[in-house]
Amino acid sequence: MMRLAYKDLRHGLSAFAFGSLGLAVLIFAFLLLIALANAIVTFGEQGGLPQNLIILEQGVLQPEQSRIDPGLVDQVGSLLGQQAARIDPVVFRIMRVEEHPIQLRGVNRAAWRETFDLRLLAGAWPVQDDEVVVGQILADIAGWLPGAAIEIYGRTFRVAGVADGPGTKTQTIWMGYDQASRLFGPDKGAQLLIVHLDPLADPLSARDQLMEGLKPAGRYDAYLEDALIRQYATALQDLRALSVLVAGIAVLAVTLGAHNLGWLAAEERRRLLGGLRALGFGRRAVGQYLLIRALGTTALAYVLALAAAVVFLRWGTDDASLLISGAHSGLTLEWPVALAGLGLSSLATLVGTSLAAGRVLRTTPAMLLGRGPGETTV
Repeated sequence: MMRLAYKDLRHGLSAFAFGSLGLAVLIFAFLLLIALANAIVTFGEQGGLPQNLIILEQGVLQPEQSRIDPGLVDQVGSLLGQQAARIDPVVFRIMRVEEHPIQLRGVNRAAWRETFDLRLLAGAWPVQDDEVVVGQILADIAGWLPGAAIEIYGRTFRVAGVADGPGTKTQTIWMGYDQASRLFGPDKGAQLLIVHLDPLADPLSARDQLMEGLKPAGRYDAYLEDALIRQYATALQDLRALSVLVAGIAVLAVTLGAHNLGWLAAEERRRLLGGLRALGFGRRAVGQYLLIRALGTTALAYVLALAAAVVFLRWGTDDASLLISGAHSGLTLEWPVALAGLGLSSLATLVGTSLAAGRVLRTTPAMLLGRGPGETTV
């Protein structure tokens, strides 16, 4: 049966190729949707223990939409006392710099290492007002090495160094708070307030104490640093569920596509199938022939879809990244996902072909031989 299926596919090469291409489109969609769902799940998982509190306006999910009053620094300092090691206002922007979507943070340079745990990888820390530091991932994406000149909001800055840090901090352009205030205008002020807690302070108690003290104003929320990222991830869960749902629909479409291809193959080969039955081949053997033929079509479809997905993720997207609030979450196709796609595609083909071939296999050899393609039965 395997040899017969091979010769049949080879004889109808054009139909075999077009059938595989149709299934490949559906499998390609499934692989990309699963990659998208995985990227959303893994967003925000990096990072250590929450040592920082983030204060921003109530009801604001995107930090760049927040506005912090200048007097809030002193108010927070009086509320937390010795529990706060540092309190820094942050200018936060999500913007495009030379066609690259980035996060920009303007914050006191002394806080870069103490509060944000930045580690210098190349170059040096800035000493001039026109110097900035870029995160490692951003440097790799944009090719901004130490000494490179970049234009931000109409002004030219020089990359002094490349730094690394936990979470999304390594995907950021860093500049001093005064630099950012002059660049964007002092009237817009800071968007965030970062409170770096003393190592002996209890983060949960400090947050509760801060929220209680800010409650009369009713304008601000305080988050543990990782909790804000988790809030992003929670807001994206509907997108993840939708991606998984559409991926399931793609698998169902593969099943229906395999069913249609199996039905068409069986109808076009009624005389052949009747001849095989008349020569002594049982229903099981004929069914195996149809399944082997269908699996060959699916195998070619999967190879085409996998190759297209790899090429698309590597070269067809902006550094194979999903941009979430200015942070890049990698779109990758892991081998377990690829193998799961192969298994689901094969299972869908088996189910679809079995449903399509069932009617033909229940037909007697005499009826199969008495009716060719295009003929009708009286």
